[in-house]
Amino acid sequence: MVLKMYGWMGKILYIDLNSGKIEKKMLTDYQRKKFLGGRGLGVNILAEEIDPDVDPFSHRNRIVFSAGPLTATEVPTTGRMAVATKSPLTGTIFDSNAGGHWGPELKRAGYDALVISGGLEKLSRIKIFDDRVEILSCNDLKEEKTSSAWKKLKDNESAYKHLVIGPAGENAVRFASIAVGKNRTLGRGGTGGVLGCKNIKAISVRGSQSPEIADPVKIDDVKKKSSAWLKESSLTENRLNELGTAMLMNLINEAGVLPTHNFQRTQFSEADSISGENLSDRLTSSKSSCYNCPIACSKTVMIDGEEKSGPEYESLGLLGANLGLGDPDIVTELNNLCDELGLDTISTGSVISCLMEMNEKNIVDSPVSFGQREGILTLIEKIARRKGLGDELAEGSLRFAQKNSAPELAMQVKGLDIPAFDPRGMKGQALGYITSNRGACHQRANMMTVELLGLPEQVDRFSEEDKAPLVVHQQNLNCILDSLIVCKFTLFALAEGFYKEMLSAVTGEDYSRDDFFRIGERIWNLERLFNTAAGFSRENDRLPARFGRESGSGPASGNFVNEEIMLDEYYKIRGWNENGIPEESKLKELELDRYRDFLPGR
Repeated sequence: MVLKMYGWMGKILYIDLNSGKIEKKMLTDYQRKKFLGGRGLGVNILAEEIDPDVDPFSHRNRIVFSAGPLTATEVPTTGRMAVATKSPLTGTIFDSNAGGHWGPELKRAGYDALVISGGLEKLSRIKIFDDRVEILSCNDLKEEKTSSAWKKLKDNESAYKHLVIGPAGENAVRFASIAVGKNRTLGRGGTGGVLGCKNIKAISVRGSQSPEIADPVKIDDVKKKSSAWLKESSLTENRLNELGTAMLMNLINEAGVLPTHNFQRTQFSEADSISGENLSDRLTSSKSSCYNCPIACSKTVMIDGEEKSGPEYESLGLLGANLGLGDPDIVTELNNLCDELGLDTISTGSVISCLMEMNEKNIVDSPVSFGQREGILTLIEKIARRKGLGDELAEGSLRFAQKNSAPELAMQVKGLDIPAFDPRGMKGQALGYITSNRGACHQRANMMTVELLGLPEQVDRFSEEDKAPLVVHQQNLNCILDSLIVCKFTLFALAEGFYKEMLSAVTGEDYSRDDFFRIGERIWNLERLFNTAAGFSRENDRLPARFGRESGSGPASGNFVNEEIMLDEYYKIRGWNENGIPEESKLKELELDRYRDFLPGR
């Protein structure tokens, strides 16, 4: 007797491009109860099915697109989906997530996840409509930019939701992204390059089903409460809707944690010019918010008579202040070009600023300099198409800096470029960067909320004491949110325990608070185990030397990061040894015994 499953669809779609085999597998109880969906499910599938030593660009690597148990339900902000793979930029296990409507459509097609392995000889597109799965030639889209490729697909098949890669993905740039719909992106880590190496330009999906809900009365209550709380918060109701994440620019600059000139300084004299407030007359609310989302943070801007995605704070920071550019029109233009070519804006800004500093120090002869627009647009085009100097930069800042004998000038952790929050003025964020399983990332543990905004309470951002417990909690919580999968902006309005109520209402399954948060800890530890088997250890939990010996500016002046103190405390809380390797007792506690072979010496 098969028990009815609520929330989950119960099936995973496997496509082997080498053999052409298409197979549907059942979602196991272990997968849904211990990993939920989204990020957790993707990590579980990769840990089970690929060798941690696999070349990310080889056909043996897999890429997993996954929804969560809350996706496509009435719960607000549940339009997100995750992608997981081994990253060509970092060599770590990797996931990214994005909003829009593609994830809910995958659920409606009857699948909790799509797993792609192998590769094709010719550029192709995957087309899914419920049980019907096709692999179609799409050579007519070769080298098409993301917006034009998406528009052609939408014009021909408007009932489908489409994700596409740009020229950067086709040319295996190590930080190529995936465009989801018109204005959402699966950024960071090179997921677009993984698709490109498999010769998949686009994936189109359409469904006719809906996930069943266990308790319609309870879900209606959850919907009403969460909608009311999101409306009560000034951040989710007003600021994010009016300015998007660009609202952070002046706050971050005043705090002295805005990366400037490749993180050589932490304040930018022209920050207000590229702030959300100054951009407000250019920005308009997107006509299409993510699925079932009342926040509507997406912003658009008019460029040459066309509506384009407005720049997020991270793009303004890395393509603006960090390159010494204070002209909002120029920064918007750079942001749009990266989106069109399918390039991650953070890594693009980082590798170019690395080049600029090398030029400043006479290490290389560069065509671009801090504060000068000339040559940057051309250089970005060359990166996406791997032409000339662009071919070297397409390898990412760490590989480029290593090639030029200046690895200390690459602002990264584990190969992933540091976002637009300088760690010298946010010690908890520093610990979050160095311990993140995918490399430097503010979304794994967003310490800005407690260290700058004082939510739920203010902590001393310059202190390294007692930051480890806060970071561990944030990391575990974000694993859960990325697996349910809901928008993290909801944290500004909803209590952490309320997410458990959401899950229970949809699935009908009750979780104790300990069991619920143990899911996040389990996902984090499995990611660490995978990385351990791939050769990562304490030696990789490091910031560039600059942050330990060069002072920040403004309020952050005189501050440096002492990693060792925080790492020792962090490993102890995690139940890992002094080298950052999970202990066997921790694996048993988290029901990860089956992954013991990932430990050194096994």
